[in-house]
Amino acid sequence: MYNQEMKIFIGALAVVLAALLWSLDGIFLRPQLASVSPTLVVFLEHSLGFIILIPFLFIYKTEIKKITKKQWGTIFWVALFGGALGTTFFTKALFLTGFVDISVVILLQKFQPIFAILLSAIILRERFPAKFYIYAFFALIGGYFVTFKDPNSINFGSATTMMAVFSLLAAFSWGSSTTFGKYSLKNINYGLLAALRFGFTIIIMLIPAIKYFSTLPSIESSVWRTLIIIVFTSGAVAMYLYYYGLKKIPASLATLCELAWPFSAVIFDYLFNHNVLSATQIIGAIVLVLAVTLATRLNKTKIISGIVLAGNNNGEKTGARTANLDIGLAKDLAKGLYSCKIDLDGVYYRGLLYYGINSLTNKDCLEIHILEFNGDIYGKEITAVTERYLRFPKKFKSVEKLSEQIKKDLAQSFNE
Repeated sequence: MYNQEMKIFIGALAVVLAALLWSLDGIFLRPQLASVSPTLVVFLEHSLGFIILIPFLFIYKTEIKKITKKQWGTIFWVALFGGALGTTFFTKALFLTGFVDISVVILLQKFQPIFAILLSAIILRERFPAKFYIYAFFALIGGYFVTFKDPNSINFGSATTMMAVFSLLAAFSWGSSTTFGKYSLKNINYGLLAALRFGFTIIIMLIPAIKYFSTLPSIESSVWRTLIIIVFTSGAVAMYLYYYGLKKIPASLATLCELAWPFSAVIFDYLFNHNVLSATQIIGAIVLVLAVTLATRLNKTKIISGIVLAGNNNGEKTGARTANLDIGLAKDLAKGLYSCKIDLDGVYYRGLLYYGINSLTNKDCLEIHILEFNGDIYGKEITAVTERYLRFPKKFKSVEKLSEQIKKDLAQSFNE
């Protein structure tokens, strides 16, 4: 599984690098654009970025013809929320702070994984254990204390409150973009997706930005220089790195890697701008970071590898043969059913991994069903890499009910 682990590592590293570039954007670059309308900023940075991404449209023109209507819809969603709305909300939030509380705006982006996981559950049928709700609740508490330096004197109509609202809207927009971006990448090159996203964003932003076109001649050369720097750092280049990494790792792991953005931004903001969080904000940030990290780890990719043990042939009764593994291998794995990729003697298969109560033995078990495989694998080593959390573990009162559920699980896996 070395190749699989290396693939995940490289993908995660690419997403982290993109996140660091976004951090530099918020701290050093975007503040220099304060003299320009946020709407026009978004339009211009995507227009300039699209110019360097255009070659991907010609290199992968055959892939464009294969894009389905559903994929076109998700690409448009990515452009609308990830490109147009997310960037606009984020820029407005920064401008509202007067670039004093930059750390707060960026820390609130830690809610992206919460939104991404929720949308993955709804749209991509990724599920999550019940603990997720607890962690999400504590994340909200942490976010509240991060937003307000003095929680005892809050004006909900203030610029600080509006900054928080725009920050959370940006987090939702970018979180949903992660989820739909992962779906779009199923059969699309990451460079092509970046080009299409920037292209659609230009179209979306054209109408709201056109009223600011009259101000273009008055834009200072320093602003144009900053926009060009953004294109080759936090803009088109960062987006290329992000989709390159997202192609190789699950959406839930990508959102965890993106946490490098707010974490590094807070450090940069302190070192270079001397902006310091209050004691309550620091405590809130710790709670927020911890809660989101724990929530994201619930959907983290796991690698389970072990020797297939002899079982009781209960799989024959349910219509789905399974390979039984030592339950000790399931350490840190949330109980439930997962779709997975399986390595057996160097040959890769799709399958289902179940960790939880076995209705036929009333004991916890760890077992794998290999799709479209019927060979004898007792005593052989098998490796499974989890992908999606499909459902919670269930206990059934009869073999018939269990068989019905297994048929549903198999149908869901084949239709993914």
